[in-house]
Amino acid sequence: MLLKQNTTLGTLTYSRQIIDQIIQKAFEEVKGRLWLANYRGGVSDVLVRLGGFESIAETRVEDHDGKLYILLYVVSRIGESITENGDIVMRRILSDVTEQLELPIDNIEIQVTGSVSKGKRMVRRDLRMNLRDLMNNRKMLYEKDQ
Repeated sequence: MLLKQNTTLGTLTYSRQIIDQIIQKAFEEVKGRLWLANYRGGVSDVLVRLGGFESIAETRVEDHDGKLYILLYVVSRIGESITENGDIVMRRILSDVTEQLELPIDNIEIQVTGSVSKGKRMVRRDLRMNLRDLMNNRKMLYEKDQ
C-alpha cells in the first residue's frame, strides 16, 4: 500500500502497482525516444542492444503529506528533445493520476541518466527536469504574452 485517503464514504487505499501502470502507459507515447532506466545511469551495451531498459527500470513513488512525489530515471535517444518528451510523460502522468485516481501530485521529477545513439552506444548524462518548474516556466511565458 502506498497511500491512504479518508473520505466521507470510507478509506481509499492505493497500491504502488497502480501508479507503476500509469507510468508505463505514459511512456508508450514516447516509445523509442525515452525509456525508464536504472538510477546509476550505467546501462550495459548488451542491455541496450537487447532493448531491455524496462527490465532494470527504477522509479521512486512517495507520499509527501497526502500528495504523490514521483521520481523517474530515464535514458533518451540522442537527437530527441529531452524537454519535449519529458513534458509529454509528466503531463500524461499528471493527467491520469489526478483525473482517474483523483490524487494530488506534489511533483514529478525526471532525471536523464544517459543517452543512447542509433548504434546503441550509451553516453552518461545527468540532467534533471521537474513538473513544478515546467509549469512555472509556462505560466511566465503565458503572462508575458498577455
